[in-house]
Amino acid sequence: MRRALWISVAAILICGSVQSLARAQAPAAAGPTVADPSTAVTPGPNPDPWESLNRKTYAVFQSADRVAIRPAAIFYSRATPKPLQLGLRNAFRNLHEPIVFVNDVFQAKFQTAGVTLGRLAINSTVGVAGLFDPATGAGLPYHNNGFGTTLGRYGVPPGPYLFGAGPTDVRDAIGSGIDILTDPLTWINFDGRLGFGIGRGAVSLLDERAEADPQLKALKAMSTDEYASLRSLYLQNRAAEISGGQVNVNDLPSFGDEPSSPPNSASPPTPTPKP
Repeated sequence: MRRALWISVAAILICGSVQSLARAQAPAAAGPTVADPSTAVTPGPNPDPWESLNRKTYAVFQSADRVAIRPAAIFYSRATPKPLQLGLRNAFRNLHEPIVFVNDVFQAKFQTAGVTLGRLAINSTVGVAGLFDPATGAGLPYHNNGFGTTLGRYGVPPGPYLFGAGPTDVRDAIGSGIDILTDPLTWINFDGRLGFGIGRGAVSLLDERAEADPQLKALKAMSTDEYASLRSLYLQNRAAEISGGQVNVNDLPSFGDEPSSPPNSASPPTPTPKP
């Protein structure tokens, strides 16, 4: 049983890491551009004090991705019928709904928690164990949530940036551990649990990696420093998610890889009225 438990833990961590890698590719919430140095905000503590180790881990991950993970993900995407891919994605999302529900409640979002509970009930029954998603058609859309977001909304700072099997930070790493404890499958013992845990982790990894491939290719093509660009995107998007979509780029650190403004792009100074 202990061996199966750790397999389930590993599966959830793999899913969460690749989801965070994909999530970092989404467009970040926009904030105002600083044109006047007098309005600039003094930068806070370095969010990546372990950068040297993180970059080494990132290099190892990139090698594994290039040699094994991406080719397997592309093969899975092309060889698996689309209806089956969608069904598996729906089923794994349905398995994640209890974690979403618990964190909706923790955040006192009771109406949203009701939507999540309704989705779980409908998709687990009418949706045939989550293979189909009739709840969305019934006006109950899916949303993601986790204990890392709960901690952030209660004011817990993110802590240092980390790169393991994907971008994260100390707060989200702790949150992922708590999410494991709130996943019913962590505690339920059943025949075939070991194989199910391995399959869940592997299929979710391949599906998420295949879905994120266009964004990752675009990131590689446009970035002079892929690691710094991914870090910046992840931190900005997490800040936006936790603040409910409102993030001020002035409050985020500069990583030295953002493109500088064209020479004449700043707004002209406002003329001083003559007495």
